[in-house]
Amino acid sequence: MVADVTLCPFCQQSEPVTRFGFNRGGTARCRCRACDKTFTPKPNPRRVTQETEAKILAAMSERLSVEAAARLLHVSKVTIYKTLKKSSGAESVDSSGA
Repeated sequence: MVADVTLCPFCQQSEPVTRFGFNRGGTARCRCRACDKTFTPKPNPRRVTQETEAKILAAMSERLSVEAAARLLHVSKVTIYKTLKKSSGAESVDSSGA
């Protein structure tokens, strides 16, 4: 059986590394007792799926308010604004290249 040895990315030591809870993404946090720093060995970034982005754009095309779409889709208003900004940037690139 192979043990998963986690090295501290700051001091490169493996012995004093212990588990130190979980982050918002649900992955384990670790703490190095030698340098007293915390880190996430295998981060799981929280991203918006393509399906959710499509639902956001559909809600905006139906002229729902941002707050109503956020409540309906269980996302934050910031997520909706970022998705709209990303989609408007993609449309301007597509229209200028044609």
